[in-house]
Amino acid sequence: MFSDQGYTAEGGGKLYLRVVALAPALCLSFSLIGCNAGLHQHATALAAATAPVVDQASEAYRDAETAYELGADYDAIAQFDAAQPVYNPKTVHVLLSEKNIQDRLAVLAAFQVYVQDVVALTGGTDSPELDAASKAIGGNLSSIGNTLGPSIEQTLGITPATESTTLTTVTTTSGSTTTASTTSSSAPVPLVSSGVEKGLGTAVDALGQFLVYRAIQKDLPGKVEAMDPVVQEMCHDLASDVSTLQDLEHRTYDRIINQQTLFLRENKDKLDPGVRGQEIMKLPELARQQSAADRRLTALQAAITKLAMTHHAFAAAVQGNNPESLKEKIGDLETAGQSLSKFY
Repeated sequence: MFSDQGYTAEGGGKLYLRVVALAPALCLSFSLIGCNAGLHQHATALAAATAPVVDQASEAYRDAETAYELGADYDAIAQFDAAQPVYNPKTVHVLLSEKNIQDRLAVLAAFQVYVQDVVALTGGTDSPELDAASKAIGGNLSSIGNTLGPSIEQTLGITPATESTTLTTVTTTSGSTTTASTTSSSAPVPLVSSGVEKGLGTAVDALGQFLVYRAIQKDLPGKVEAMDPVVQEMCHDLASDVSTLQDLEHRTYDRIINQQTLFLRENKDKLDPGVRGQEIMKLPELARQQSAADRRLTALQAAITKLAMTHHAFAAAVQGNNPESLKEKIGDLETAGQSLSKFY
């Protein structure tokens, strides 16, 4: 309560003017508090929904590597007795090295830290530890952005049309001799394009810049809005990368199954019945492995796509636009994360 002691017309007028002058600042302050409270709530929900996607992504990437290595093992059967090139058992075939996988996971983890930064800055829980971690992760991203897509091209070379999906057997009779020749063919595997590589590198670099320099509380709504195109590009390119891996994984299993089937048919009378039965039983197991790997990579691609959609709704919500849409998108992202998690 104000006391009227010592109140004068002149003094009262000055007090009134000071209150009037202060009113817009007070309104702005309360507006920022309300905005940050809503932003904090939204960011916390987004962080919780993002965690399962990051946690489970590594196994989905390893599915693609497992399929590639299994394909190389089966190829060794056909290559072993070939005159040229001479088969070298010490050759190690790798599609995604552990570093390649960790690079991909680092991008997703950086997005997770970005959201955690927003949570901390809006909730007043920022810490020197989180600041240091953000700067370290952001600095590391600069060396990662341009190494994601090319790893696949470096493995496959510029003519990856060796992935086989169709087997054709031609039987030729000459006199009393019958011979059969088998050929395989397929369309080339679509590699990560140079546009995707460049776009992903740019997006990852921008995310790294945010983590290194971060933002002060009052600037967060604008920073989040500015980050949305970056997140959209990053998620689009990561999803394209997963699509490439899935296509290659599917073709590899097709080739393995075709090779195993052809081997069994060509050696029908040469194999012990018990051994042949065991080899036949591998076929449905291979089909199950292919189906499971397909579902996991499909789930990862869907989760990354949902990540982009949720951040887009998040960026709109922090500007006061349609928070109900954000709740729906966060629910969709949670479902996608749960779908990915159920495989492991």
